[in-house]
Amino acid sequence: MKGITGISMARPFAIEPRLMQLLSPYPSADELRAALSGGTRRSREIVTRLWLTEGLPAAFRGCPAIYEEVRGWLGTQLGIHPKEITLIGSARVGYSLAPAPDFGRRFGKHSDLDLSVISAQLFARLVTAFNLFADDYRQNSAVPRSDRERELWDDNLQFGRRNIPRGFLDARKIPNFARYSDSQNINQTMWVLLKKFEVTPGAPEVRRVSVRVYRDWQCFIDQVSLNLRSALPTA
Repeated sequence: MKGITGISMARPFAIEPRLMQLLSPYPSADELRAALSGGTRRSREIVTRLWLTEGLPAAFRGCPAIYEEVRGWLGTQLGIHPKEITLIGSARVGYSLAPAPDFGRRFGKHSDLDLSVISAQLFARLVTAFNLFADDYRQNSAVPRSDRERELWDDNLQFGRRNIPRGFLDARKIPNFARYSDSQNINQTMWVLLKKFEVTPGAPEVRRVSVRVYRDWQCFIDQVSLNLRSALPTA
């Protein structure tokens, strides 16, 4: 009876002591640094799953319904379920999680709103758009309008080729052309969202809205955890 044996030999969950000190859904920069200093990958993944991806983001503490309304609207525009949309970065915890010297910088009007979508279907469509763009560029069907744009396109192609195998892609890495309709729709939706924030009472004021699309939750957790490790070299 495997189940009975498992119960009789049950052991307590082994929680890293420093994580036990994180008692608030919005830990301060110092608390987060202390909890993860010298920690393991497992501890970073725990923080990523709970503190950095779930619950009400700090930027919407004064207007929770707006956050959920935003997710519902985005779900309709992008053809996905609202639960597949989450918010990370400074809007999530209230301060920047970028590497020093920006780590701990408080969320404000200067900040971006960093959305993440976890959807295998949308990711696949975005990859198709990226590959179409890459083929068009190689065949000179898509031609940069300036040397600067050519430089950006070259960088964007490298970004996609490097990160698609890791399970994520940014729509803004694809030109905003009608031929790449899925990426164009995402980019235009982000622009409209920013404008809606500007006229919605109580909505947070931000500089820009961006979105990254992930193939699945594991790819998302892996990348956010890696970013957290980069922000905290001692973690």
